[in-house]
Amino acid sequence: MSGKAAERSTALKSMPAILYGTAWKDTRTADLVFTAFLQGFRGVDTAAQRKHYREDLVGKGVHQACAQLGLARGDVWIQTKFTPVSGQDTTGYVPYDVHAPVAEQVCASFQASLANLHPEQPIPSVTELVAKYAVTARGNRNKAPTPPPAHQVYIDSYLLHSPMTTLQSTLEAWRVLEALVDTGLVRQIGVSNVYDPQIFQTLFQLARIKPSIVQNRWHSSTGHDVSLLPLFSPQMSPNTFPPPAYTDVEAPHGVTYQPFWTLSGNQRLLDSDTVAVLAIKHSLTPAQVVYAFVHQGLGIPGLRTCVLSGTKNEAHMEEAVQAVSLDAWEEDDLTALRAEVYGE
Repeated sequence: MSGKAAERSTALKSMPAILYGTAWKDTRTADLVFTAFLQGFRGVDTAAQRKHYREDLVGKGVHQACAQLGLARGDVWIQTKFTPVSGQDTTGYVPYDVHAPVAEQVCASFQASLANLHPEQPIPSVTELVAKYAVTARGNRNKAPTPPPAHQVYIDSYLLHSPMTTLQSTLEAWRVLEALVDTGLVRQIGVSNVYDPQIFQTLFQLARIKPSIVQNRWHSSTGHDVSLLPLFSPQMSPNTFPPPAYTDVEAPHGVTYQPFWTLSGNQRLLDSDTVAVLAIKHSLTPAQVVYAFVHQGLGIPGLRTCVLSGTKNEAHMEEAVQAVSLDAWEEDDLTALRAEVYGE
């Protein structure tokens, strides 16, 4: 990061409205991340999964952007993921021993992510910090945890890339994510690619630190998550959303939903008359209409969302940032789009 990083400890209070998605960028990753930041992005989404991501090049791109734009670590949002063995290409690089226990896999993967995403910075020992500060590791669940020190390197949001093959192994991985929050190395935790409401509700109920992010494919093949979305809104869900374990950020209201494949998986929506009418009404492109709809909570009361855009086109990067900066639309506009997507 820039020289200002050591002087400024103030971090973004909440997740930006849009993150730059870095999957499938390969050797262009650093340059595209840098360009996205020049066009107004202030957050990235990646994963410790060489098959689809170059997490190391994401770190280089963020580092370059911060140096060029005079940004400190606290001015950007970094999100990455632990990818289980089932999602890795085991013939290539995997950031952990695939034969190790799940907890050791998560710690090793996170250690590698810290180093990848904070180039030229000293990286603390994850296992030592977990042993010292994690609530469950010290066996004192009912005692207030010792506040961890502030870290120059940390991950804003850390996701389980998908549920594991069993509930037990999923919970083993989740306990490590909770421990990373205890250490101060992670601010929010969540899960990706969970499409069964029962699986999400089970994790939510059993978790000490509740998932505050769900990242899913937004597509007709998954019903556009129609059965899941009400569970994320405190206005519609019977779940109670407790205060987060972290104290330096705004308490999240429910679960932040991060849809991907928003454009590439929804060509029918982009080509619809409803989107065409709203594009003319608001002087936007069809892609901007869809991004604005997602940004405004898909018309679901209380739902918080974060747009993911992985475009490689510089002009489209700028347009995506503009789409999440618009004033709130009239309810009729959101209703028309909801009817187009969900048939309501």
